[in-house]
Amino acid sequence: MDNKFDTAEKKVLVDIVKSVQKKGLKGKLGGWKEFLNIHDKKFGATMSDPSRRSHEDLAEFLKTFSKDDDLKYFDNIMRRHSNQYTVERLKDRSHHSPEQSLVQATIQHPDYPKEYSFPRIDEVCFFTI
Repeated sequence: MDNKFDTAEKKVLVDIVKSVQKKGLKGKLGGWKEFLNIHDKKFGATMSDPSRRSHEDLAEFLKTFSKDDDLKYFDNIMRRHSNQYTVERLKDRSHHSPEQSLVQATIQHPDYPKEYSFPRIDEVCFFTI
């Protein structure tokens, strides 16, 4: 799971940390603000907004969690973000050229199957010997 935190986008980590704050979850070094007081001697918890913190700070905080329930919760949030990204990518790809739109409209027309399909061989052809 640690590797997933290192490679995840910052907005995903911010979402997870905000969810952790709302649920009151605590890692080995405590909650988010306790972690900041220990981890960052310069600013501490004075700058506690996760979106203003570095990717590394967010990942280090999430790595302090080891309970299976917490890790499953984080994995669900990451999966949800991944699904949203996939849907957005598919929406972007769905723009068709005019030619593709014409082909789709033709195929979806109700008369297309009967007007543009060849009849079955056994209905038309009779072989005589």
